[in-house]
Amino acid sequence: MIEARNISRDFGGNGLGSTDISLDKGGFIGISGASGCGKSTLLNILTGMLRPDSGTVLIDGEDINKLSSAKRTALRAGKIGYIMQGSVLLGELTVLENIILPARIAGKTPDNAKAEKLCEKLGIDNVMNSYPSDISGGEYRRTMLARILFADTPILVADEPTSNLDEESAAIVRNMIKEVHDKGVSIIAATHDSELLSLADSVIQLHPLH
Repeated sequence: MIEARNISRDFGGNGLGSTDISLDKGGFIGISGASGCGKSTLLNILTGMLRPDSGTVLIDGEDINKLSSAKRTALRAGKIGYIMQGSVLLGELTVLENIILPARIAGKTPDNAKAEKLCEKLGIDNVMNSYPSDISGGEYRRTMLARILFADTPILVADEPTSNLDEESAAIVRNMIKEVHDKGVSIIAATHDSELLSLADSVIQLHPLH
């Protein structure tokens, strides 16, 4: 589903060294490595958010770096759910409204029952009608995950999805990622979480450029 060869990106001595990665349908790849070794850079390149200095990225056989920005965005929206570090919810919308927002943007009628079921599984059904400013950090992160999962993309890319969470929240996120993987979703997760890495079919260890 994703095939990357010899991709690299140098930010003046920091970034990503030449890397190959191949994600098969239904696969789960873990990305490990110390902070600053290029994990987020790798994910941003694989999802078309960032162009590499070298190498190619194919998604379902299509070279994403030969696409226009609009086409890359459309491809990402249809095929990849990306849980980014620093992603934010809209403060004027409730938790439930934030989760169904991508469907509204796409001009679709949101399935509220599906969104509510996701909230129950992620343990945030008690804050569905609350605003982001009124929920905990763990609830916030789980809402971000619910919004991504609601889109039902065949690929899930996650950047440190359990970082800075208490163990209860981290366990809920791990269990949900395992559940969607068991249902056939292909996953790439960059993480320091050894328990999450243990769920992966394979783990790629990144190293600093210098």
